[in-house]
Amino acid sequence: MFRSFFAPFNRRIIFFITAMCAIAICTVVLVSASSIMLTKKGRSERIIKDCVRSLAFRMPRPFIPSEARTALREARDYDRWPFVDYTAIVSPDGTVIASYGSLNFDMKELLSNKTIKNSSTRVVAEPIIENGEIKAYILLGSAVFLMDKGITMYLLLSAFAGTSGILVSFFMAKKLYKKMLQPLYDLAAAAKEIGVSKDYTLRVPYESSDELGDLVTHFNSMLDQIEKRDRLLTSHKKMLEHAVKLRTAELAKKNAQLVLEVAEREEAEMIRCEVERINQHDLKSLLNLVIGYPELLLSKGNLTEHQENYIKKIEMAGYRILDMINNNLDIFKMERGIYKLRATSVELVHLLFEIQDDITSMLTRLNVTLRITFNNHPVSTNNTFAVAGEYRLLQTLFSNLIVNAVEASRSDDIVTVAIQTDDQTITIHNSTLVPEEIQEKFFNKYATYGKEDGTGLGTYSAKLIANAHKAHVSMTSTKSRGTLIGVEFSEQLTIANTADLKPAVEQMFM
Repeated sequence: MFRSFFAPFNRRIIFFITAMCAIAICTVVLVSASSIMLTKKGRSERIIKDCVRSLAFRMPRPFIPSEARTALREARDYDRWPFVDYTAIVSPDGTVIASYGSLNFDMKELLSNKTIKNSSTRVVAEPIIENGEIKAYILLGSAVFLMDKGITMYLLLSAFAGTSGILVSFFMAKKLYKKMLQPLYDLAAAAKEIGVSKDYTLRVPYESSDELGDLVTHFNSMLDQIEKRDRLLTSHKKMLEHAVKLRTAELAKKNAQLVLEVAEREEAEMIRCEVERINQHDLKSLLNLVIGYPELLLSKGNLTEHQENYIKKIEMAGYRILDMINNNLDIFKMERGIYKLRATSVELVHLLFEIQDDITSMLTRLNVTLRITFNNHPVSTNNTFAVAGEYRLLQTLFSNLIVNAVEASRSDDIVTVAIQTDDQTITIHNSTLVPEEIQEKFFNKYATYGKEDGTGLGTYSAKLIANAHKAHVSMTSTKSRGTLIGVEFSEQLTIANTADLKPAVEQMFM
């Protein structure tokens, strides 16, 4: 019956906690009882002080030594203080008038400090005062040896009781540990072994009607379920491996088909490039007329100055179209980093004037003003800023950037092109903001936003041309300052290092 009562796991836990509490309570009671017993035998300085004051108050007034002796004797016989070992009346000079008992102490120290308190003695002196004059002192003293001994015994009993309680608790816990916790350790060890070996056929051999037995039963049942699922997973794994093999074969077939399609597309691309080359050749043949006839007309003479200017503009336009056709192949080479720059000395001030002249009709139509400055002053035809490069490429670079700025401007806006020779930079500023959607990819290929006919190739080609000239192009756009595009030429490409270069053919006759 006793064993069946403690069969449930919760009852064993309750018993364990109750036993520990009972041991703790017994320990506290033992220590408290010992303390109370030892305290009865102790001496209390506070009580001594109260007693000596009471005794001094009971002395006769006026103070007469003989009557004081009688009062002291009567008080001692009547009160019988068990903790008082010494009682006396002394004069202010230390002469003993009457005394009962004996203690070793320094009378002068006592009368000076009114109290002597050391490891073996407690003595208190209370003055008898009449008319502001000390007539005598009442002394009460007690030996404290028994008090010290009581403290020592108290500490010894406490240590003994505490040690006994710890030892008893330890042995009881050890006994109960084997009864209650060993199955849990067996369960944990089995779970650890299963986790390492992945062998779900293992079981925990423990049977009981308590909660721990239920836990082990459910744990074994869980292992049964895992074992069944493991077998199912193994079966599904084999099926998946077979499906993967089939899928891999199918993908290999599709990859072969894609390789064939890519080859066909590459062939089509080659055909397209060949067609473009033929078209470019045909366009160049037609441009020979656009370029040749102006030369023929100019050679005939008999033209007015305005007519000569118009014919020259037609001739230059033909050359630019020819350059645009050639640019396609150059941009392709720049993308692959194989373009070789044919450097000449290009005067950028006159190049910008030419671009301004070319877009005059656009500026008028959009009601936008193009302003060119040179070192923070209005530019003039006497200003020069030459770099090493190709005229037609640099013209394409700045034309694309300036046209973009003009097209993005509002009516009555001013687009400023600023030339700074001290740091070899040309900046293009307009007051509008670049859309946030393309700010980070402004110079990327096909990056455009909000332009119906925009291709996103203008800024991309400008970036490629700048890189080919070893120049750095950048863009910043904020609501407060608008958009600023900067083209910075490295110092080794300035006119200081290009004195031996021939001027660009396009500028030789300007």
